[in-house]
Amino acid sequence: MLRPIGLVNTHMECRRLQESVPVLTDLLGFERVSERPGEVTLKHPNTDWRLIVHEGGADTPVKQMHNHWGVRVLAKPEIDAAYEYLTAHKEKYGLEQIGKPLHNHGSYSVYFLEPGSNGWEIECYEDVQRRDKVKTLFGGVWAPHWNKPLPEHRFPGRGYLPQGFTHGTLAIRDVKKSWDFFANVLGLSVYQANDHVIYLKHPDTKPYVVCAVRAEYKTFSPNFRFTIALESAQAVSEAYRRLAESGKERGVAELCEPQGGGASCSFLLRDPDRNWWEISSPN
Repeated sequence: MLRPIGLVNTHMECRRLQESVPVLTDLLGFERVSERPGEVTLKHPNTDWRLIVHEGGADTPVKQMHNHWGVRVLAKPEIDAAYEYLTAHKEKYGLEQIGKPLHNHGSYSVYFLEPGSNGWEIECYEDVQRRDKVKTLFGGVWAPHWNKPLPEHRFPGRGYLPQGFTHGTLAIRDVKKSWDFFANVLGLSVYQANDHVIYLKHPDTKPYVVCAVRAEYKTFSPNFRFTIALESAQAVSEAYRRLAESGKERGVAELCEPQGGGASCSFLLRDPDRNWWEISSPN
């Protein structure tokens, strides 16, 4: 089993950076960290998790809404305000499939599709945060993902303020099989939300991945992946060696050669449902 130190990054593939990045910065509160040709790294100011956005071109496939990411606000009226703001600025940002706010899995949320093919959720857990056990329930995924709320002036004029970048999502076929792989191969904590949904999380980092059973779904390029960090480059090399020897028997559907060298290295693998994961040395 891997011994990760955190769930540290997630990667998104869009059609054109110049269309998708403004949605993420202007509507979801992300800030630019760095960029290079074909790639922009973003970070929410209240979240350590980084979002690396890759430009895939016009043929980049549309993701199902069960392959989305989410940010969180403090209060339920902000979700209604977000819906109104997104609808009013739909044409400016090329938004598609803006759904009306709904209650789902304890949250009150609005979902939309950005022009680069990716689904996003603006969520609120105000109701469930009144419960005494919310800080530990499912590893704390429903608890606030910030130590101190951002002030309104950080995101003015919209009626809502994303306080944190909370989660991504994946499709799976079988809860038991996936649970075994995520816990006993990737070394993540797994929590069962219901018969068809599990949450993946590292106990020392707040972001999480929602995995839901789907009868049919697509698989995507390595530009759609989550990154797990190990303690060192040596630990990454050792993890690759062990998975090369026995990973197939443990459910690894594909294993790619390590990249990089020195203190910085990583490799990619596919889980039993052919979702991509990156195993990396610390950022």
